[in-house]
Amino acid sequence: MRRVDSVPRPDWRARLDEVGFSFYDMESEGGRPYWNESAAYAFRLEEIERIEAATKELFDRCMDAVEHIVRKRRYAEFGIPTPFHDLVGESWDEDDPTVYGRFDLAYDGDRAIKLLEFNADTPTSLVETAAAQWQWLAESRGEGADQFNSLHEQLIEQWQHIRTSRWGLPDGARLHLASLHDSGDGELIVEDFDTVAYMAETAEAAGFDTKLVFVEDIKWQTDEARFVDADGEPIRHIFKLYPWEWMVTEQFGGFLLRSREATRWVEPAWKLLLSNKQLLVVLWELFPDHPNLLPAFATAEPFRRRPYVSKPRLGREGANVTVFDGSGFPIAENGGGYGDEGFIYQARARFAPIRGKTAIVGSWIVGETPAGIDLRETSGPITGDLAEFVPHFIEDSP
Repeated sequence: MRRVDSVPRPDWRARLDEVGFSFYDMESEGGRPYWNESAAYAFRLEEIERIEAATKELFDRCMDAVEHIVRKRRYAEFGIPTPFHDLVGESWDEDDPTVYGRFDLAYDGDRAIKLLEFNADTPTSLVETAAAQWQWLAESRGEGADQFNSLHEQLIEQWQHIRTSRWGLPDGARLHLASLHDSGDGELIVEDFDTVAYMAETAEAAGFDTKLVFVEDIKWQTDEARFVDADGEPIRHIFKLYPWEWMVTEQFGGFLLRSREATRWVEPAWKLLLSNKQLLVVLWELFPDHPNLLPAFATAEPFRRRPYVSKPRLGREGANVTVFDGSGFPIAENGGGYGDEGFIYQARARFAPIRGKTAIVGSWIVGETPAGIDLRETSGPITGDLAEFVPHFIEDSP
């Protein structure tokens, strides 16, 4: 893997607008735009094949971990409220379908590929990965250029599989898709809206009749004991870009227990066990010394004289992450509003020696199949909300 210079397209903003990616100017480090096509990451095919194999291996081990957690009823470790323990177990036992997820991986540019975390419930950077960087590849690298990216096609296939084989729905069946409108300031959360709109595009191609709604507008109809949208239409099948850990603690959370048969959610409730970083502790417990895992524990005690990282169990975008050196001294930290739920402690990973950059590989899974990668980079050791998105391509030789 190497980072190379690339000449931005003169009309790149207009071109990105055309694929439904509009938040490219979101501020990143140094005030630069979030989307950065003045550089690109080049991979050899052999590297891509190893990342793909590691992604499939990690997904399979995560499924083993969920089975273990459900059978042993270890829900309390994940902070799941007691009334929802059975909901999670039933969701797993009934094999509620999943559409997608994204592993964040540390790749050292040589052989080591290590799991940092699994964004299994509400992963973003979808539209820029699936659509924007594919457009960039075709227009910047020329005919015959390649990229590890089959996200769009696989999402359509997975939605079609869910509609026909899992839910038994006819062509034209309604699918609601929900995102949070704002964070209390009245301003649309454009990143979430664009992500859900893109997901709706893939679901429509799979035969669904889609309807975009906002989470704030979902209501509970008491007489009928069901969720409805702002127009009063029953919500029977819904994709939500909204975390389960928020849903189960909010006012309407209790209605989830009463509406299990009336409303089918994607992602499903069992994803509560994968979107929580306590998963990393369980994975290391079940598969110690696995080549794709980093040592992870519920306390920092095992890391005496070893560099490590503390992470809140439910943190996002690097918030409240602290990096410690071998003496236990903090050398980098991010602020944020997480941590009340507790922390896990993970060995510090090695990254590829890219001068002045720390690059994280986001490796996507659709259904049970690896589907592509994205690259986000920062100048420091913690990848937070100021990271830049940089496209990638596959080259034949260094």
